[in-house]
Amino acid sequence: MNGASVITAVSRALVEGFVNPGATEAYKQPAVYSDAMAVLLAFLLAVVIVSFIGLFLWNNSVVPLFEFARPAKSIFQILGLMIFLAIMLP
Repeated sequence: MNGASVITAVSRALVEGFVNPGATEAYKQPAVYSDAMAVLLAFLLAVVIVSFIGLFLWNNSVVPLFEFARPAKSIFQILGLMIFLAIMLP
């Protein structure tokens, strides 16, 4: 064995020990699509939860306090209100 091959073998072993300590599992590429799907589902779930909370707060807080406000009939009205406010107040 010459000096270059020893250095190469040592550096490969060092990198393998750093990337896969204990050699317990093989290195796998992370699934990009599953991460993107998880982010999309979490975002949609957050929007639905905020819309239901907004509908509840609008109908039980704003409507009794201000006589010009009418009750919201669906979460889509609250979602539209959230989008409108996001556009108007960046």
